[in-house]
Amino acid sequence: MMKKFLMYFSIASILFSSCKKIIEIDTNNAEPQLVIEGKIDNRLLAQQIKISKSIAYDGQNKYPSVSGAVVTVSDSRGNIYNFAETQPGIYAFGMRGVPGVTYTMKVVVEGKTYTATSKMPAIVKLDSIGIVSNNFFGNERKTAAAYLVDPKSETNFYHFNLYVNDNASQRFYVSNDRLTDGNQLRIQLFFKSGNDNNDSDELNSKDKVKVEMETIDSNIFDYWYALSEQSGRGPNQGTTPANPTTNISNNALGYFSAHTYQALNIIVP
Repeated sequence: MMKKFLMYFSIASILFSSCKKIIEIDTNNAEPQLVIEGKIDNRLLAQQIKISKSIAYDGQNKYPSVSGAVVTVSDSRGNIYNFAETQPGIYAFGMRGVPGVTYTMKVVVEGKTYTATSKMPAIVKLDSIGIVSNNFFGNERKTAAAYLVDPKSETNFYHFNLYVNDNASQRFYVSNDRLTDGNQLRIQLFFKSGNDNNDSDELNSKDKVKVEMETIDSNIFDYWYALSEQSGRGPNQGTTPANPTTNISNNALGYFSAHTYQALNIIVP
């Protein structure tokens, strides 16, 4: 009986071992893709469009700039703006974007043409920012908060940037009014530094806090929302990394956004 058992065990071991297959995923040899980051806002300044190339999965976050592109932006009023390369991969033009106007970006580089369109939404006032104290399991934690009144019977999308002592938070903050149309909003912005993977970076007394708010169109909301989902809310809470939905044609990465801009500052009490 013992011999039969050993024979069955040996046969099973051979069968199971023969089913193993080593799968190697090559994360280094993907062809670099063009990355375009374009912004037009309602301030009179040098609006910028940045062009670079993607890097390998384990790269050092040094994205090669792309020079020699022909970059233009046109608007729904018939204006054409010719952007000039002011630094390697950075193209700029001094102008002020206007809410309600649609802007179209065109980039010609390396024999290909890339286009994107974005309509600048109406301004929604950022009323104020403040510091909120939350209690987590007996421990107090201070967070920044943005206060605004969402316009009633309008579809609105918001993107926020948070800075603490001039350091940008590594989280992505977006919001829409699908469930809060016409309401007074308090949007909490939890700070995350770039030093580690801990999402519980604290705000301390005397810290300088800056909040930027952009009213964005639906396509750009989809872009930032995808990034916010991938960044997650803590360990094991993000989605599988993937390229976010872009509004740029011809398989380029990145985005082109026409949005309004506001910023407020506060000192943590």
